[in-house]
Parts: sequence; C-alpha cells; structure tokens
Amino acid sequence: MENTVKSTVVSSDGMSLRLVSYGDKITRVTYVAGPSFPDVASAIVTAEPDSGGTVCENENELVFCAGDARAVVDKKTLDVKFERENYGILSRISGQGLDEYDIYRNEIKETKTRITADGVRITATDSERKFSRKAYHGSLKLRFTEDEELYGLGSHEEGYPSLKGRYVPLYQENMRISLPYIVSTNGYAYLFDCLSFMIFDGTDRRHGNFYFDTVDALDYYFICGDGFDDVCRGYRHLTGITPLPPKWTVGYIQSKERYKTQEEIVGIAGKYREIGVPLDCVVQDWYTWPGDLWGYKIFDGERYPDPGKMTDDLHNMNVRMMISIWPYMIGDSENQKEFRAAGLLLGDDSTYDAFSPDGRDMYWKQAYDGIFRYNIDGWWCDSTEPFDAVWEGAERPPLPERMKKSVDEFKKYLDDGVINAYSLYHSMGIYEHQRVTGCKKRVVNLTRSGYPGQHRYGTFVWSGDVSATWEALARQVRIAQNYIACGEAYWNSDIGGFFVKKWRQWFGDGDYEKGCDDPGFRELYTRWLQFAGFTPMMRSHGTDTPREVWCFGERGTPFRDAIEKTIRLRYMLSAYFYSVCANVTFDGTMPITALGLAFPSDRTARAVDWEYIYGHEFLVCPVTHPEYYLPDSVEITNQDRYTDVYLPEGGWYDFHSEKYYDGGRYIRVANRIDRIPLFVRAGSIIPVMPVMQFVDEDQDAECEIRIYAGRDGEFELYNDAGDGYDYENGDYTRIKIKYSDSDGSVSEELSGVGSYRRRHRYRIIKKKGSD
Repeated sequence: MENTVKSTVVSSDGMSLRLVSYGDKITRVTYVAGPSFPDVASAIVTAEPDSGGTVCENENELVFCAGDARAVVDKKTLDVKFERENYGILSRISGQGLDEYDIYRNEIKETKTRITADGVRITATDSERKFSRKAYHGSLKLRFTEDEELYGLGSHEEGYPSLKGRYVPLYQENMRISLPYIVSTNGYAYLFDCLSFMIFDGTDRRHGNFYFDTVDALDYYFICGDGFDDVCRGYRHLTGITPLPPKWTVGYIQSKERYKTQEEIVGIAGKYREIGVPLDCVVQDWYTWPGDLWGYKIFDGERYPDPGKMTDDLHNMNVRMMISIWPYMIGDSENQKEFRAAGLLLGDDSTYDAFSPDGRDMYWKQAYDGIFRYNIDGWWCDSTEPFDAVWEGAERPPLPERMKKSVDEFKKYLDDGVINAYSLYHSMGIYEHQRVTGCKKRVVNLTRSGYPGQHRYGTFVWSGDVSATWEALARQVRIAQNYIACGEAYWNSDIGGFFVKKWRQWFGDGDYEKGCDDPGFRELYTRWLQFAGFTPMMRSHGTDTPREVWCFGERGTPFRDAIEKTIRLRYMLSAYFYSVCANVTFDGTMPITALGLAFPSDRTARAVDWEYIYGHEFLVCPVTHPEYYLPDSVEITNQDRYTDVYLPEGGWYDFHSEKYYDGGRYIRVANRIDRIPLFVRAGSIIPVMPVMQFVDEDQDAECEIRIYAGRDGEFELYNDAGDGYDYENGDYTRIKIKYSDSDGSVSEELSGVGSYRRRHRYRIIKKKGSD
C-alpha cells in the first residue's frame, strides 16, 4: 500500500537516512549519524520540498517515489538504488559513511607578503591552532553502468573528456572551478550539497568514490528526466533561475593585461569605431588604484583623472566598460583600514569576509562609492578563490601536492566546511546590492571561481590563466562542455590564452615568444577566437602581447581578415545568441551540450569530445591543431587543409555553403582559416541579422530567419530592451516560430507584453548538393 508523504526516514545500526521529494523526479537524500537531521539552510538549493512523495515498503526494502522516479532503500545497509519506470535501474549508491573528527582553526600570529604572477598575496607564516567544532569526513560509492558516460564537476585545466576513469579533486584554484555535480548520458544527475573540499575517484570505470572532507551529513539530490534538457530544468528548479544578461554581452569584448590610462582605454574603443570592427565592451584590468594600494576600490587620479567622463566617452560610442575588482586589499588603504576597524577581514588581514552579511555590505559600499557611481557597466571580480599557495616556482607541482597546498592554505582562514564557496557568497553580495540600487543595468560579474547556484547572481566564469598552446585550446573545448553540463550556463576563456610566452614560473607556458608578431600565434589566436564565437561570451584577454584586431596584420592578410570575419559572424548571429540566453532564463536549458548528452544513444557521438551542440541548432567543430603555419614552415601555407567531422544522426547543413549531409557518419570538410567548421541541424530556425558595430545599433533592421528544411522545427525568437529587469514583468517579445516540413508552412505565436518585434522575412533552405 502506498502512502503520500513529504518525507520518510529509515534507520539502521545507529545511522539514519531521510528521503524527501523536491518535485517530479527529484529526490533529496540525507544520511546522518544518529536520529537527528541538521536544520541548516542550503547555500546552493533554494527550492522547498513538496508533499508529492509516496512510500511503500516490505521487510527488506523501502520504496520512495517522486513522480515516476523511485529510490529503493535497503533497510539494513541503507544503500540506495534509483530506478525509473520503463528505464530500469539508473544508478546505485552504497558505502555511505561518516567519520567524526575535530576541526581546528588558525589564530594567525605572523604573515608575509608574496609577489606572484597572480597578484600580491598575504600568507600566514605563524599561527596557533585552536579547536573550533566537530564535524564528519563523508564518503559514498556510485556504481556506474557499462554503457554510460559522465560529465560535469566544473572547469578543470586538465579538460577531461569524460569523468569515468578520472581522478578529480574538487577544490578552488586558478584554472580550477569545482562544482559537486555530475550528469549521466542515462538521463540523471547528482547534486551534492557540500561546500568543503571533495574528491571524485572514478579510476575504476565501474565505480566512482566520493570523499567529502567536512560535512554534518551526506546530503545530495538525485535528478532524472527525459534527456539532458529535462535534467537541467530539474537543476534550475532546485537552485533558481539564471537572470538574463544584458544584450551587449553577446557582442565582442576587448580586454588585455592591461590598459594603463583613461586615455588609452577610450582610444582603444575609438579605434574600433574608426576601422569599423564591431565592439560592445572594453575591459579595464587591475591596477586602477593609486600606488601600491592593491585592491583599493578607487581610481588613481593621475592616470584616470575623470572616471565619469571616461565612461561617458565610451557610452557615447555605444561601448560598455567592465572593470576588475579584487576581494583582498594590501598596503593599508582606506578600504582596508575600514574593514579592519570593523573586524571584517579574515585572518590574513587582507581578504574581506564574504560569508558575513556585514562584510558584503561594506564591500559593496566601497565598490559603489569608488567605482560604480561612475556608471560602470560590468564587474570583473578577479581572484575569487582568494588564497594561493602554488602559483610560484619553476616546476609544476604534482596534482596531489598542489591539492594539499591549496586546501591547507584555504583552511588557514576559513572553516573547513566552506572553503569551496567563497565565490558564491562574494557573487551574492555584488548581485543583491546592485539590484537594490535601482539602477537600470543588469548585473554582469565575470569571475574566476564558481559554485552550484552562483548562476542566480549574474555571473560568467572563465577558465583562468591558461597558456597559449594548441593543447590548451583543445582542453578548453572539453572544459566548456563539462562546466556547462553542470547547469551553470555562462562560461568563457581568454581568447589566445593568458600566457603567450615562456615564463620562469611553471604556469607561464606559452609557445610564442614574439607574441602577435608570430604567425604561429596568429593562427592559434584565430582558431581560439572562432571557438569563442560559439561560447556564451566572446572575450579577448591575456598578457605578454596586445590583442586588438589591428595587431594581427594588415587588412588583406589571412589572419587579420579571418579575425574580423569571425567577429562579424558573431554579430550576424546576435539575435540567435540572445534568444539562447532567453532559453536559459525562461526554460533552464543550456547553451552548450556535449554530443554524448545531446545524442546519448549514439555511441560514436559519445567519443567525439572535440565537437558540441550550441543551443539546439548548431554543431560546432573547433579547429584545435595548426595547419596553416607550422613551426618548421618558412611561410604561411594558404591552400585548404581538411578535417574529419562527425555528424550525429539526422540531417545537417554546412552553415557556410548550405550543402546538405545525412548524419550518423564522418565527413571530410575543408579547414579554411577564415571559418570554423559549422553545421546546422535539419529543422533548425536561425535568425540572421545585418552586421552592426554594436548589438542593436539599428533596431529597425530586418532579420532574415533561415529555416533548414528536412524536419519539422521550432524556435523562440526573443527580444527586449536589452538591459534592465523589466523583462521579469513580461516586458519582452518572444515569438514561437513553428515550421512544418510537410507543406513548408510557418506559424508564429507571440508572448510577452513588450513591443520588440523585429521586422523579419523567412528563407527556407532546402536540400541541395547532398552526398
């Protein structure tokens, strides 16, 4: 007999396990020592449990149902298997364990200042350990099926193609953003509600062992659905809605390390307008503060004499400005003194306490008074994994050594149980405070660290300070897929790699001593830019060499022309990219999907980790190896080279030539330097805009809506004011376009109360030249 319940508890040998329904096909599992369960609000999950669970049991098992998903608990071992009607067993968890231990905190006695390539850092050199509290080390084992693949766990420099067979430490570091979330090609995901250091050990491809360094209970959510999109909707239900970014973020963003004066940054924007290359934002990197007052949230008066005029000049060219700010302060600036007097610095006497509401209040007040009041458009919250112990030395430390040093450094200043979540709280402070100012700008926060739920706060993460190598570019393609598989939509990378040259330290490992004067780097940069054109943010940045388009040769030369053509393609598809952003906000679907998740029944697709789906329409095939300029070449080779592309099941059109191909096979395509291999799925509907100098330059411009015949199709074309939060109250226009392939008819259905409908015409592209 089934009973409808909100939750149910099973106990055995002094341990207890609770199951709670959080909606259709979502079950929360909590495992504790003893009979009592912690009553602590989650920093990750915002959803409330529902009362829709049902339970039935026999002598050996208890069955808890959330929709058609079942959790079957062994009453003796408390092992759990997750099943779904008509799908069978999806996943099993066993070996759940909790081992009590004592947490000690460090009372810092002495510190030292370190100059690193990642900024000036304060590190504790002497401290006294004092008992803080008791907690548990946790563990559990996941059992995999032979034919599934796993994705997720965040953005890791190694660029894992799949998590099965991998050892992945989950801690925060430059080039490592750890998210305790995995998703399977079998249509399920796990979200582990834990803020501490963790380890996933999947080296035995049949099992995955999770270690949780510091917990009060094992606490996780099992989400299943009808495919990857449905699983993402479940994650959105648990963790909240991703706000819509402003429209300018789908345009081209120019940055480098670093622009040094007000005059320079305005001049860069002016030159883009002069030469007619589209641009929507310039980024001011570090050292805007006076002297050596690192992290002081004011402009140096000599180099930036009139910040208000600077932003006015940029805005008069329809260029936005993003600025770098840091969570720590050095040099006894007034900002640092104010935090110190209030007792809101952590033990290094440098980093503000983002876990404290008062700390977040003070940080925003300083950022507003010193920077935001000058009409800044976006934040670059750098170094949001604020403690470092490994970014020095000539040799790359082995991963276990790096892991231990980094984790130990965080534990000097933070409770063991929260060391992975600094960026989550820091981002929350920026977002919540900007929202209540009443300004008409949507929050944009480019930040180097992340955590589940951080999407609620208007963040874009990037993959950190990677080096300019072809291997690094290939890894970025896989990193993007794994990070976004976690349900966190907005990821990007430094186009061209941050470090271009060889540095004395291990992390500066670029291949190009001549920088943008090296044809080899120009080719790498061009291919990286093409890849970035099909990521959520197209942002050029790095050190060692300039990155502006005019630094890559004269017009009429292959790389310069390819770079400009790639930027213009981004603007041609700006209405498409913005509509994909709207899908993230309104539907919870992701902009990038690994082929294994998009085509889970296609075994060949699972192995193709160098391609991915953008939206639901594009098959993106980045070129991640040199062809036009090889190190031993004496000149650029201009003839076409070829690459093999895998087309999953269905019909596909080459976006550039409009030639049709049947899928389920590899094809060979030309690798022209001025284009990325790009295919459109049959049945897709793609809005194409005239090229503009900034998004929405001509709001009356006609949009060509291309329909690729061969299958019925549907697309929701979205438009709104481009900034501000009126869209939350329905001030937008969303057109659901449906195409019937049988008779070639097109229908439209409007939603929203805004008046943002674009003039448009349809063009149906039919099969031609297929082979």
